[in-house]
Amino acid sequence: MKEYRHPEWNGEFMLSFEQLNFGRIEFLTGLSEATSRLHDPPVEGSYIYTRDIGLNLTTRVIDGRAASAWFPTQIERWRSPDGSGRLVRRNYPPEFVSVGAARLREADAEHDVQVVDRRVRPGEFSTLQDVWEGVMPLSDDPDDLSRQLISVSGGSARALLGVVKDIYYDLGILGASLRAAILRVLAGVDGLILAGRASDESGRTVFGVSAPVDGQGAQFTLLLDPATGELNGHQEVLVKRAGKLDLEPPGLLSYGERQAWGRTRDTGSRP
Repeated sequence: MKEYRHPEWNGEFMLSFEQLNFGRIEFLTGLSEATSRLHDPPVEGSYIYTRDIGLNLTTRVIDGRAASAWFPTQIERWRSPDGSGRLVRRNYPPEFVSVGAARLREADAEHDVQVVDRRVRPGEFSTLQDVWEGVMPLSDDPDDLSRQLISVSGGSARALLGVVKDIYYDLGILGASLRAAILRVLAGVDGLILAGRASDESGRTVFGVSAPVDGQGAQFTLLLDPATGELNGHQEVLVKRAGKLDLEPPGLLSYGERQAWGRTRDTGSRP
């Protein structure tokens, strides 16, 4: 497990994918089969720990002109079975995406790292409670799981990828059988694209599975670990010019990466 550290972006932010000589269905089906043969480690500790870094584009209108910048974050979560625990969020100073973005910093009074460290009430961690009512628990049978995911996402490829991301971020740790079922479902979704192979910000090899460009000109991609079927992160990229947004396509809209996960016995330790 990597030691705790703050985000260290490479200055380019957006992942560049190497094209592959095989397709999405072949890749996801093979990865699903390999993942289903993995053995889950024994459960040790009552808290699920996760550490995620994120980069989100924020745009403000200053003197009638758009000014955009990326705001890096790091979030650590300790979750007990009842959904309670601890959250530590670090908000870092903005990274500039354009000349106009420097004006965004001038408009901010605080530029230092801001830390929020708080206890979480039972059930507060879950982002799935309302939309998933009557759907949970998730099935590890691909056919049943597909019906569950479609009932929540409405069936669009982009929404389905977003639902998969929410599952990983909400539950923290998924067993091998559920990961394998999710991959099998994605293999059967028309319209998804295998973006290729890349290295994420932590230097891990990831494979990107993307949804078609949406009406806002953005493309959403899940970043998968080719050895374990884990979701290592996601990326959203603007590929077409969007109104007055001062971001030239292709430009990064958001990036998220899971750097660490595991189990702990209390909310003061890390795996």
